[in-house]
Amino acid sequence: MPATLALALAMVAGGCASLDPTPDIGRAASTIGDRSGVTPDWTQPWETALTTWDGRSPLTREAALVMALRNNREIRSQVEQIAASRADLVQAGLLPNPVLGLTLRFPVDPVSGGTFIGAQVVQSFTALWLRDGKVKAADARLNQTVLDVSDKALRLVADVKATHARIAFGEKALALSDENLATIRKSIDSLDARVRGGEGTTLDVNRARQQLAKAEAERALVARDLAKERRIMLELIGFAAESAEWSVDAAGSMPLAPPIDESGAVALALAQRLDVAAARSVVTAQQADLSTEEKSRLRDFGLGADFERETDGSKSLGPVLEVGIPIFDTNAAQIAKAGSLARVALASYEAASQRAVREARTAWIDLDTASRLTEQYRATVLALSERNLTLAEAALKAGQADVTVLLDAQRELIEARRTLLDLERDGALAGIELERAAGGLLR
Repeated sequence: MPATLALALAMVAGGCASLDPTPDIGRAASTIGDRSGVTPDWTQPWETALTTWDGRSPLTREAALVMALRNNREIRSQVEQIAASRADLVQAGLLPNPVLGLTLRFPVDPVSGGTFIGAQVVQSFTALWLRDGKVKAADARLNQTVLDVSDKALRLVADVKATHARIAFGEKALALSDENLATIRKSIDSLDARVRGGEGTTLDVNRARQQLAKAEAERALVARDLAKERRIMLELIGFAAESAEWSVDAAGSMPLAPPIDESGAVALALAQRLDVAAARSVVTAQQADLSTEEKSRLRDFGLGADFERETDGSKSLGPVLEVGIPIFDTNAAQIAKAGSLARVALASYEAASQRAVREARTAWIDLDTASRLTEQYRATVLALSERNLTLAEAALKAGQADVTVLLDAQRELIEARRTLLDLERDGALAGIELERAAGGLLR
């Protein structure tokens, strides 16, 4: 029977596909684990209270990554897209349901005859020769979704690492500001003693106090930026409303020198970048869509059976054939559209590849420059600034220089320490960006 055949074909077409997205989610989690060293557990719901970390002890980078991948609401919403794409794949393999038509006509004049009964079952088979293309496109889009989610998770990993680094360097900057304030206050005490001994003037003390006021204002700005970064971290790990009175464990920071050369960074980006791989999956999906549209010139083709009982009681049974005649719509417009979208996808893939190369190269330059500048600055500028302050203090005590020399030496040392810390921070952030631009761990 045609209806039985249609049912059997539908079972064959859709019976092997599963709606369970767990393997696809596991594939995304495994990819993230390979690229970042931290494998998320998306089979568990996000935490509603702090359990991994107590909210008071120093926050390690690893703990922050684990909590962010599990609790960040944005990434968890993206994970649900995998289930939706899995459902689309299952749907693509199904035939449309058969259509049952019933006819029941009663005579106006009971004397003229009996009741007419008709029944018709029609199954459309157009989807049968379009199924392979639709399944291929849906499978490519599922792969794209898995790669997109993995890429967004790696970007979250980079954001957490960068925020953790900024907090760590912010805490160092705050401690450095306190050291600078202590140095300036010590100088003020020494200058006060000189004034009392008749060796200095009130102007000398006031200039030092002006330097102190400026340093206190700069410390307040450092504290403000640090407070903001801590609150950003709380949002990233899924607890935006928790207390921000905590510090970070700075262990496990990025190496300052690039572990690979520029060509190695480019090779890693082309091999590992998930956004490039996702763009490649879009190309596959659009090419499959084009193939499907090219096979869709005959859009309607159905087979079925028709049963009728006439008013005189006679019965008949026969086949039904439904064919859409492509007179007005030959599907040329949809074929042209699908071809254009396929070319768009190919160009977008090439653009993603070019962008990946550019980002990897510029990130490598940033890290290489930061590492060179940091070592140079530490060996020259900072060393000279420390030596100059010692000489200025000795010259002032010996009466060979005035207080201006001391204050200038202090200011230069403070600026040198701050600049070196900024260079170290920039180097750490450049290393994190190079990891992201290369698509994962640098190995």
